[in-house]
Amino acid sequence: MNHRPTRIPTTTAGALLLASALAGCAGLVPPGSDIAVTSYQSGDRWLNASFYIVEHPFSDDGAARAQAKADQLCGGSQRVAVQSERACSLAKCTTQYVCMKPEDAKASGVETRAK
Repeated sequence: MNHRPTRIPTTTAGALLLASALAGCAGLVPPGSDIAVTSYQSGDRWLNASFYIVEHPFSDDGAARAQAKADQLCGGSQRVAVQSERACSLAKCTTQYVCMKPEDAKASGVETRAK
């Protein structure tokens, strides 16, 4: 008999990886919300930081709610949310936030909202 190891097709492995990543984000936003949050952690040992990508409506209210959500998520670990990137279409924006220690954010000259 010729035994061959069973291989998972690349598309199946990718789908499983995506499903597990999305499952890790469950509970970050309430059902029916127009804001979506994806979280990830830096894999670099020298950069111990959490990152959040927030998709929100392209409006002042959407931006304010995205910032408030990032503040809430980073505040749980006693860090401040610092906006690092933003890209918008006519309908939606994707904004990335980095959770930083308040003293690190201040030392880098980044402006954060006063709490």
